[in-house]
Amino acid sequence: MHFPEDDLPEAFHPAVLDSEGRVVAVATVSPAPTGLRPGAAAWRLRGMAVEPELQGRGAGTLLLDAVVARARAAGAEVLWADARDSALEFYRRRGWSVEGKGYLTPATGIPHHTVVLDLRSRR
Repeated sequence: MHFPEDDLPEAFHPAVLDSEGRVVAVATVSPAPTGLRPGAAAWRLRGMAVEPELQGRGAGTLLLDAVVARARAAGAEVLWADARDSALEFYRRRGWSVEGKGYLTPATGIPHHTVVLDLRSRR
């Protein structure tokens, strides 16, 4: 999948590889303001995916840790994402807050919520 943000010079695409060098988890991260934290240097996590057979086995946590570290190093004060409702507990356990009302994505009809990690309070 390709997002318009993928081509921004600041965007990055962290990945987790298995022992054979195969990509098993990947995401897109890029600067993107959010009205949830006006004025903050906000970055968006988008398109995070983990191979189904590896979900619940640490690959997603490794990927999210890399996202947080790299975004912080790039000057991010806030990370945010549109997360599937089925993944909300994953984010909550890692310090993200679920904000606003849920919604269905137009393309898929899958329930989502916005999740936010305020890096200013986690230095």
